[in-house]
Amino acid sequence: MDPNDYPAKSLVVQARLNKLGLTPARLQLIGAFVVAYGLFETGLERALWALTETSVKGIRPFTEQMSQEKQFARLGEGSPKLSPECNAVLKVAAQVAVDLSEYRNSLFHGCLMTFGQDGSPSFMKNPGWSGEQRKKRIGDAFLEEPIQDLVLLAAWTLARAVQLAAKAMAEPEYQPMLAELSADVARARSYASEARHLGALMNDERY
Repeated sequence: MDPNDYPAKSLVVQARLNKLGLTPARLQLIGAFVVAYGLFETGLERALWALTETSVKGIRPFTEQMSQEKQFARLGEGSPKLSPECNAVLKVAAQVAVDLSEYRNSLFHGCLMTFGQDGSPSFMKNPGWSGEQRKKRIGDAFLEEPIQDLVLLAAWTLARAVQLAAKAMAEPEYQPMLAELSADVARARSYASEARHLGALMNDERY
């Protein structure tokens, strides 16, 4: 094979991933989730600037020094300038973000668990296979149906919520649109919770 024939070499890699159970359909949903979650992350920072009415022009943004957990918590606090309905949406969105970030971290940083081409792979974060002790929790990112669709919808809902939060702080006419996300964020809360805790649920005889 020509070493400069990168399309052909790329197809070889994709074929190998397919044998591990990472089919084109699964990889497509992983990519879509990555993009949607990225939109949420970048939108979150701008939303926090808006919610705190902070001008970052010419200064280092305060968000750079905040942990992810603190950013989520601040999002959940909302703003006195927003309606109670809007703040309720942001409070639930923050809860969604906590669970979804755990799934995201497991997917991005976990060890691949493969069961062959016909199996449903997953990723496990901090498995402790070598007997090491870690402060960080074990985490799972399952790719079986319908988990990938659920986390994509949850990430997209978060991206919409932070975008509308920033707009609503500048233009009050966006507040009803943010408040209308109430049902969506409630569903996203359920989706993200199931995705994060699926491993524990599968070990529960009631599941």
